[in-house]
This record gives sequence, structure tokens and C-alpha cells, in this order.
Amino acid sequence: MQSTLLIRAAVATALTTMLAAVGLVAGAQAQTAAPAARPGMQAVGETVADRPSAVYRFETHTLDSVDGKRRYRIQIAVPRKPAPVGGSPALYMLDGNAALDALTDADLQALGAQEATPVLVAVGYDVSTRVDVMSRAYDYTPPTIENGKRVPTPVVRGREGGGADIFMDLIRTQVKPLARKQAAIDPTREYLWGHSYGGLFTLHVLFTQPDAFARYIVGDPSTWWNDGVLLDEWKRFDARQAAGKRVAMLVGTKPRDPARPLPAGAATNASTPAEPRATVSDMADGLRAGSAIASYEAFPQFGHGEMLRASLVRALEIAAKP
Repeated sequence: MQSTLLIRAAVATALTTMLAAVGLVAGAQAQTAAPAARPGMQAVGETVADRPSAVYRFETHTLDSVDGKRRYRIQIAVPRKPAPVGGSPALYMLDGNAALDALTDADLQALGAQEATPVLVAVGYDVSTRVDVMSRAYDYTPPTIENGKRVPTPVVRGREGGGADIFMDLIRTQVKPLARKQAAIDPTREYLWGHSYGGLFTLHVLFTQPDAFARYIVGDPSTWWNDGVLLDEWKRFDARQAAGKRVAMLVGTKPRDPARPLPAGAATNASTPAEPRATVSDMADGLRAGSAIASYEAFPQFGHGEMLRASLVRALEIAAKP
């Protein structure tokens, strides 16, 4: 009897040990198998907009697109100190969720030390992630013309695009009035900043509606989008329309991994450069020839993704200058 009980106890102990081992292995496998979030889809936690600031007070508003398919989160940082005569400069930041996630308390403190602290207008999406990939693909990309006709919703990388003009109309008719209602803004010092697709949008606005903003800051723009349709806009653009405007081109020139292919939808024809970034310097030269105050700045230590924060920090510095 006693031997039987001992055998049963031994079996039970062995089973418990085996189950525990299986559980540990399964847990380890689950942790290993968990896929990393896609670029831009990382969750956003607490940002500078959620913490007390001696420099800014933050306000959050929501807006809907005309067709009701996209909801925007507009976060406005209003300087606590009085605005100068004529109003404060303002920096409109595309990819607002990601921009606020990238900013630090030290960045805000540095802005507070400037003579003219800029109003910050983060134009993002009402989602919990850094970006809304599908909405951004539509809003930030220019219309496409094929055989003299406009393609309503060109599809690139499986996402509908071509809504940049509609999005700019929302900024002009709703976002700008909202910001100007909350803060005293100098319209001659309103900057538009965008990175990647946001840089693509910024250049599209400059080339098609140059007076939409007084000044432009472009971070590593995705000029490759849809076989480089933006380059066609640039060729049609009369640079003299940007005379007197300040345009800053900020490009990460860290060599691309040769094993990493160009993005799907990048130009492959002989008339367009295989490396689209190479054209941005030429754009700056062309804008200067048309009497714009245009600059080109290379960041050899940074790649495309790293340029979001690098170009944003530089944009803050530029916006705070006279």
C-alpha cells in the first residue's frame, strides 16, 4: 500500500514538473513569436501634452473629415508668456501624435527661453498609435494625373491615396481658424512641418498652393511615392511663386542598406533618379533661383526613421527665430 502511494506521488510530481516545463517553453515561444509593431503603429503613452508645463498650456480638440471617414486630434500648445506685438510664430506639425511622442520636456524648456516662443499645433489622428496608417496614406499624398485625367484614389502599397488637396482644405478652413482662436498668431510666421509622407504633403502644398503657409520645413520627404508624381509637380512649378518664402529642406543621408529594396511604388523609369532624396537638393537650388530663401541641410548620421525627431528639433529651432 505504502509503495503504491509512493509511486503515485512520484508520478504526480513528474507530471507537475513536465507541465511546468511545457508552460515555460510555451511562454518563451509566445514571447519570441510576438511580432514587433509596424512602423508608426506603436502605441503612444504619456507625452509632453499630458504633463504640467511651465512653458505651455495644452488644449485638445477633435475634427472630422468631410466624408466622415477620418477623425483628427488637434493638440495646441499655447505659450504661457504674452505673445509679442503682431502675434507669435506657429509651427503646424503633421503626424501630430508621433511629433508629441518625440518631443521632450527639455525641448519645451528650450522654446520657453526664446524671445518668441512658437505656438505648436499638432495635427494628428484620434487613435492610440503614433499614426493612422490608412488615413495618413490618403491625406498626405498628392493627386495623380494619368493621360491628362485625374485618378480619384490611386492605390500605392495597398493603400488609397490622393487626398492631399482635401486635407489641405481642412487645415485651411478648420485647423488654422481653431489655432488662431486659441492663440495670437502672426500669419507671416506660420510654418508647416512634415516628415516622410508629411514631407511629401508639405512639398505638394508648396508647389500647388504656395501661399497656404508663409514658411515650410520639409523632413526627408517621400518623393518616391507613386513613381514620383511629386517630381512632375515640381517640373510644372514656377519657382518665382515662392519668392521670399522660407523653405528648409532637411534630409537624412545615412547610406541605405543595399540589401533593403526601395519602397514599393518608387520610381523605376530611367527619367527619374533611383534615389529620390537626390532630387531634394536640386529643388532647394531651384527655389533659390526663384528668389525663395531656401536651404538644404544633410544629416549623414541619420536614416529615414531617425529623421522624424531630427527634423522636428531643427524645425523648433527655425520656428523660434525671427
